[in-house]
Amino acid sequence: MKVKKLKMELSKVEDFSKMSVGLEQYMTPPDIAASMISIIHSTYDDIEGKSILDLCCGTGMLSFACSYFSPSYILGVDLCPLALSVFKQNNLKFKANVDLLRCSIDDLTFINEKFDTAVINPPFGTKIKHADIKAVDKALELCDVVYSLHKTSTREYIVARYPSAEVLAKIKYELPRRHDFHKKDKKIVEVDFVRILKRKETDSASSVIY
Repeated sequence: MKVKKLKMELSKVEDFSKMSVGLEQYMTPPDIAASMISIIHSTYDDIEGKSILDLCCGTGMLSFACSYFSPSYILGVDLCPLALSVFKQNNLKFKANVDLLRCSIDDLTFINEKFDTAVINPPFGTKIKHADIKAVDKALELCDVVYSLHKTSTREYIVARYPSAEVLAKIKYELPRRHDFHKKDKKIVEVDFVRILKRKETDSASSVIY
């Protein structure tokens, strides 16, 4: 499927009915999701026939994008019940048959199954420091390869922490005004689209979050 067509399909994904400031909830824009998942599929062949983990899945944008490229299985994980409620409605609309799990990243210790690929749009860590790092670390425990979004301002740290990290693209991410305390109608944040391979036992990257 071409990126333009995928973007049109993903524009049908329902957004959060109510966004949590503390959880830094923003739905991945359809154009960014379409480009991300198309690259993962066409360049790296990490979706078709693969098991997919969508951590911090929100209302399902990345899961549904993946569903167009014939994965073997998709699991969406999120802590927010309101987000998962909207996800379920979207799931019926897209007929994607994505399994859902309500769980925090800290409590995600009971999954024994390993996944091929993780797709993540984690909190950027503005409200909860290093929230994005916690998500990536957990994904690397469970998956062979992780695709994630991070503020470009943290690139040096991301690359140092994950030696296999490769910045695939720099994106202008538009955050719409969704709360009363927001002063502007939208804010543009520079974000890196990153690919990270599971760390080997011989790798010496630090496991400490600074």
